[in-house]
Amino acid sequence: MTLGLRAQSGQPTYKDSAFVNALLLQHNTYRAAQQLPQLTWSNDLAADAKAWAVHLAAIDKGDHDQRIRGREGENIWWGTAGAFSYTDMVSFWGSEKKDFVYDVFPNCRKGKSVVGHYTQVIWKNTTSVGCALASNGQTDYLVCRYSPAGNIIGQKPY
Repeated sequence: MTLGLRAQSGQPTYKDSAFVNALLLQHNTYRAAQQLPQLTWSNDLAADAKAWAVHLAAIDKGDHDQRIRGREGENIWWGTAGAFSYTDMVSFWGSEKKDFVYDVFPNCRKGKSVVGHYTQVIWKNTTSVGCALASNGQTDYLVCRYSPAGNIIGQKPY
């Protein structure tokens, strides 16, 4: 599978080595820029992400899984099926850096900008990530789960 293609024949992707390597590299690039430890891949988090990504593709809607609040962090991306590379998907979260201000969460943003995806990626206490990609043929859904969860109200990201 090439990095720009969606999962083959509609099957969810979460163990493919190119997928895992691309997502880990992109996450860890953002973390390295802040001199933070690298994340490691978690197959358990990836399996959780897979179940939710498949659900989102089935309902064709990007919603957070409220059942995991506090246990796992979560970032969700969706876009036109097959049109984005894995790196592009994570880069959407990383692009929030331009609006990030070092402060306690959720005050670590300029105005009313969204930075929560970026802060989860760089949250210092987060040590592992697992992601999955599912598609309904029209829309790809990427779900990444993080442990320990970041974006703790009143705490600084690092």
